[in-house]
Amino acid sequence: MPIDTEHLARFKSDLSTLPADEVYRRYVLPDTCMGLIDVDQRSLREKIATKFEVDVAKVVIVGSAKLGFTLMPKNRGYRPAFSKFSENSDIDVAIISDVLFDQIWKQCFEFWDNSGYAKSPSYWDEAQSFRNYIFRGWLRPDKLPAEGKYRYKKDWFSYFKRQLPNERAAGDYSVNAGVYREEYFLEAYQKISINQCRASIIPR
Repeated sequence: MPIDTEHLARFKSDLSTLPADEVYRRYVLPDTCMGLIDVDQRSLREKIATKFEVDVAKVVIVGSAKLGFTLMPKNRGYRPAFSKFSENSDIDVAIISDVLFDQIWKQCFEFWDNSGYAKSPSYWDEAQSFRNYIFRGWLRPDKLPAEGKYRYKKDWFSYFKRQLPNERAAGDYSVNAGVYREEYFLEAYQKISINQCRASIIPR
């Protein structure tokens, strides 16, 4: 399906005139997903909310699935900014939950504390990257440990890469999800992308 040119033109106009927090409120927070014409986004969000025991309002679709286009170049520039959401795109989901965030964080600390990782820095290859995202209030499941008896990472991707596709909850699209401790951090991260996009198209 071709990109909605009126929607894109309106977004670019608002991007050039409105502060990032207003762009966030207008284009990221509403339930409408401009890219998901053939997916029941409410049903998808409800399934994820039920799985992780959060309110459906705390499951937010973001990225090109929400806007209908990318904000920044992807795949090393192969997909330029404002490329339309397509059948090859992924659906990005933010789960906002301090309870879930802290639960996973504590599990990771216990893994670190009990596994001998502190004496063997190579045991958890993504540990530093994991800490960097924790600082931003964002937990990226692909940075979780996958060694020993710690199974949360495997269980997480089993759900998103097997169960959801088997249920056809997102049609033929892949779903990627991360956990934000509170909406403040989701908004802050989204505003960084909005401001970077603004800087890339508005001459100084």
